[in-house]
Amino acid sequence: MGTLGPSVVWGLAVGFSLLAGALVAARFRLPERVAATLTAFGGGVLLAAVAVELVPDADEAAGRALTAIGLFAGTLIYVGADAWLARRASDHSEMRRALHASAAGRSGDAEQMMRSESARGVSIAVGLTIDGVPESIALGLTIAQDELGVALLAGVLIGNVVESYGAAQPMIAGGRTPGFAIRLMGGIGLGLAVATVLGGTALADASPELIGTAQAIAAGAVLAVVTIAVIPHAFAEVSRRTAVATVAGFVLGYLLS
Repeated sequence: MGTLGPSVVWGLAVGFSLLAGALVAARFRLPERVAATLTAFGGGVLLAAVAVELVPDADEAAGRALTAIGLFAGTLIYVGADAWLARRASDHSEMRRALHASAAGRSGDAEQMMRSESARGVSIAVGLTIDGVPESIALGLTIAQDELGVALLAGVLIGNVVESYGAAQPMIAGGRTPGFAIRLMGGIGLGLAVATVLGGTALADASPELIGTAQAIAAGAVLAVVTIAVIPHAFAEVSRRTAVATVAGFVLGYLLS
């Protein structure tokens, strides 16, 4: 139970990072290029955390075979969850298009556009939850080994602030109140805080092989998060600047590890 205190402290930091992003969205609207650059920077930090912290620790504790299996397993778990979410979002989009086709008048069009924008923000929030769980568990696992993954922590916090802003801003633009967006992001943040605490306590007394395999699974999921949800979004806005920001984040993560 010696890891409970640190797990709670850093779990609360993870949760507050989501709340901070929503608070920024309630007051400001950042240029898309700025948000994309910050996203790429956070993705680079996360890549460094996987390469320098999670995978080496997993290899040392569980060996190459279990680490490789865990990496693939974590990736497949996340990809499966993301595919399920994409199908759900597609179904909802088709329903919205059908409703839109049956509606008449320009005022109805404007109202439908606002609803679609709000729904997009909620969809991003759901995706953020799926992204955040493996990252938070991975952070908790580093705490379970009495070695806080500083690079992983930095990547998670930066990514959470940017993604929370990206979810809250469309909700507010779509007619939701700032209070709704802040409460939703705060609730998700609480869930990710719990995931951090579970990662830092539930496996604290487990065998090295189990902890190493769990770290490898989390690392695979984080790699999938970066390749599916972080880097492509950033490159959709900027390319050369995104590449520089990603490498800068990787270098910072390397120096912090």
